[in-house]
Amino acid sequence: MAKIVTINGVGDIDLDKIAKLLPGRNGWDILQLGTQGRYIKAIIDSWPTLERYDIYTPLRLGHFFGQGLVETGWLKYTEEGFNYSAEGLVKTFRHYRRNPDLAKQHARKPELIANTVYGGRADLGNTEPGDGWKFRGRGFIQLTGRYNYTKYGEAAGIDLANDPDIIKRDLTKSVEVAAAFWKTNGLNAYADQNNAVKVSRGVNRGNPNDTAAANHEDLRILWTNTALSVTQAPQNVAPEPVPTTPSLKPLQAGSRGERVRELQLDLEALGISTGGVDGIFGQGTKRAVVAFQQENGLPVTGIADAATITAIDQAAADPARTRAATLDRDNTPIFGPPTS
Repeated sequence: MAKIVTINGVGDIDLDKIAKLLPGRNGWDILQLGTQGRYIKAIIDSWPTLERYDIYTPLRLGHFFGQGLVETGWLKYTEEGFNYSAEGLVKTFRHYRRNPDLAKQHARKPELIANTVYGGRADLGNTEPGDGWKFRGRGFIQLTGRYNYTKYGEAAGIDLANDPDIIKRDLTKSVEVAAAFWKTNGLNAYADQNNAVKVSRGVNRGNPNDTAAANHEDLRILWTNTALSVTQAPQNVAPEPVPTTPSLKPLQAGSRGERVRELQLDLEALGISTGGVDGIFGQGTKRAVVAFQQENGLPVTGIADAATITAIDQAAADPARTRAATLDRDNTPIFGPPTS
């Protein structure tokens, strides 16, 4: 039988290297006060928890981190956001595509949107009024629905059904619930096989053998491999170079994809309308980039180059700025991106 290589403690992993791999970030120092820094500290503090759930080998940790990076929007979000424009609702949710007039009525009303999209869904266990909002997506591996909060809260020994916000307030609890989800669903076995496809589908679709692709499956595989380049590297050896991805290139009119969507989400969170979060860099997104550049003393080009993307990422990671931007609009707090 082959010997299983284990990691003796989180100190064996240079988490600063993971921090440097995050889009727009240069390392740990820049993350200290933001959500990303809180997540990384929670991971450091959670080593005994990860050991308890058998997530202690380079492969298992790499897959666990890789999925968490995508689930949390690269460690920027603790919960799902619903601060959609009417256009965004129509583009994102089938219910609103069928009811565009309703989208206009519900725009920028997060609680109402969550209860409309998730409320009354037996598959999620949402049987009581307000369950859609109460059990919206939260966590390092995002849970959605009363059923999942109850099941995985019990698995972790945490009363999530009565206090779902605990995995937003206490990120060590968020990591623990994610670890309980991971072990309950047998994902260590697929991580041992280094099968990022099955792990991705187990996390996102609830079934590793689902024939349908996970949401953002390509990104999940990419970031799992990136995390593995750190967890599998000896302490004195630098990890493999970060794969070239669209997130490292300037974004401009005509650009498409997940990084554009992330940019739009960040701009919307800062109160700068892009005209819809659709992953397409159109004129609305260009105007939003110009507005941000003007407000922040950057060269006004309408192109989201590295400096602009970094500045937007930093601003969006500042809860004071995102909250203030939203309160200016409708006195409703803003949260993270839709769950995948």
